Amino acid sequence: MALKESDANFLQTLIDSIPNPIFYKDEKGIYTHCNIAFIEYLGLKKEEVIGHTVYDISPKDLADVYYSADMKLMQSKGKQVYEARVKYSDGSIHDILFTKGTNVNKEGIVKGIVGNMVDITQRKCMENKINKLLNLKESMLDINHALLQINDIKELFILLLEKVMQALDNRVLGCVLVLNAEENLKIIASSGYDNNLSEEFTLKLKDSFFWNAVVGNLDKAVIINDIQKLNFNKYTKVLENTLSIKVESSISTPILLDNRLYALINVDSTDNNAFDESDLEVMGYLKKQIELGIAKYALYEETVYLSRYDKLTNVYNRRYFEELFNIAFTKAKTCNENFFVVIFDINALKPINDTYGHLAGDELIKIFASGLSNNIRVSDIFARFGGDEFVAVFSGDNLQDLIHRLEDIIKEFADNPILFEGNKIICSFSYGISSFPHNATDYNELIRIADKNMYEYKQNYKNKFNEKDKLQR
Repeated sequence: MALKESDANFLQTLIDSIPNPIFYKDEKGIYTHCNIAFIEYLGLKKEEVIGHTVYDISPKDLADVYYSADMKLMQSKGKQVYEARVKYSDGSIHDILFTKGTNVNKEGIVKGIVGNMVDITQRKCMENKINKLLNLKESMLDINHALLQINDIKELFILLLEKVMQALDNRVLGCVLVLNAEENLKIIASSGYDNNLSEEFTLKLKDSFFWNAVVGNLDKAVIINDIQKLNFNKYTKVLENTLSIKVESSISTPILLDNRLYALINVDSTDNNAFDESDLEVMGYLKKQIELGIAKYALYEETVYLSRYDKLTNVYNRRYFEELFNIAFTKAKTCNENFFVVIFDINALKPINDTYGHLAGDELIKIFASGLSNNIRVSDIFARFGGDEFVAVFSGDNLQDLIHRLEDIIKEFADNPILFEGNKIICSFSYGISSFPHNATDYNELIRIADKNMYEYKQNYKNKFNEKDKLQR
């Protein structure tokens, strides 16, 4: 039964007042009714929709999908409810909940399909934001737990990049760039980029896309769109990637330590406008947490360093040497191995301090420590014992080979005097050796014997020096 004109006008006015797009197709797939919201969504005139099929208003590949779905729906005489991302006529992307149902007459024949589109973009954004925040909390807990197990800053940044990329939906590539003293950005961690190129890559901060986008404002994350339209001649060659893709948009966040730029975390996408305000919020949260994490790591690293290393010479301190000695001692006993303990003492340090000042003495101590460190193998242990005394454990040597090594170092120092404020100073040292298990089988006795032998060596050195001095007179 046909509707009266007044009833039809009323129904049209009614559906036009509904803000959601509504449409009706007959059994042939021809649009016969729709509201104003549907027309605005399509960006067409009403006469371009009514009396036409989906093939007249959509690209063929999409029209085939819509038409096939409609035919299945009419065959089932049921209902469809699904979500999809839809581009509106103004180019904006919306999350839409589609509800479709069949219109069946008294004889059970399908006469058409009614469709209703509900924009759930804001709801999806909120859901997405909540899920991202929950994931971020878990990610930061993982990072905090990992901080005490990570051996170096590179491992930390690899973990941070992994967690950042997990937090963003449209990520494809990513990297962490650390700023060095020369204001160059160097990649320390990457995902998707060529590893060999990443290691060689260097870029002036002021030549980066980030700097160009923020114009010197380095405290906030920024989205960079239309990357392929940028003037690439202004920048260093962009990294090739293992996925052979073109980056269309990026999101970058600066990491600050002590209010200075320390690093950039950059995530790239193949889609333009891939990142939005919610991603900026996520990156803002991550930025703060990462800065706290790195500061904690730096403090932890400094604490560990001070507990293991001598600050002046950058070699192991006595306490940590004793820990490492116990490990080497246990291994040697278990595997029936031998090793040597060597005590070193710098010759004539007091006269040098008295003549040239303690800065000269400190320089002599540092030069000695550096010279010995350069001749230490991975299997050896070298530490400052206290004052101008040092101690080492040498494994894998016989006694004569070790003596040759040490005498060669003495000769190298003698041939290369230190120049301090115009004065030439020769770094000279005495040493004493004890052997495990030949001389002793415990720490204190090995140290005592090596120390005794060192003083004998030093006395012989003094005697030779005095004899030489007498002959020169």
